[in-house]
Amino acid sequence: MSTLFVASTLCLAPAVYGYGVAEVTARAHADCHPEDPPNDRLIGDPQDAVATEDTCEKIEVKHGFDIDAYSVSMVDITKDTSDRCHALGIYANEECMGLPNALIPFFPGDTQGETRCFKDTPFDKYLYVRLLCDADDKDKDGKDGKDGSPDQPESEADKSEAPEAPADASADTPADAPAAPSSGGLLSSLGLW
Repeated sequence: MSTLFVASTLCLAPAVYGYGVAEVTARAHADCHPEDPPNDRLIGDPQDAVATEDTCEKIEVKHGFDIDAYSVSMVDITKDTSDRCHALGIYANEECMGLPNALIPFFPGDTQGETRCFKDTPFDKYLYVRLLCDADDKDKDGKDGKDGSPDQPESEADKSEAPEAPADASADTPADAPAAPSSGGLLSSLGLW
């Protein structure tokens, strides 16, 4: 790892206080079957990137008949990473959307983690990584992005009105009267048709 990379990362850390940032390293392995712990039979050099909660970073990976699997490790750069974030997602798509192909879960206080070996087949030229974190804590001060209005309507007139049904529908019809044909819809299941 270059000294410039480490120096720039350390300079970035104070600017992102309260923000998840981690150094991520991807490795290609020979003779490492999926779900096995990573071995030391590496193919090529490890590749590094810096993952955040807002970006989908790409890490170039190699392909070949001698590569059986990849593994990814991560180390927190900011102390808030494990407090705000719960996992590092590893994706095969450049948007980091959907379910991750692999995960590094971690708990508050964990400063590093590593995947087991995972298949190389879904990945093309890159692995894409993103920290999976809590949303911004905007509701800590009681404001959750709304315009300040309370959760409940202020008056009865603000509530949506539903058609009133008789309090006891069985009082209007004899007990031995045949039931109305059911249309199988929502209204019939609620007893309103």
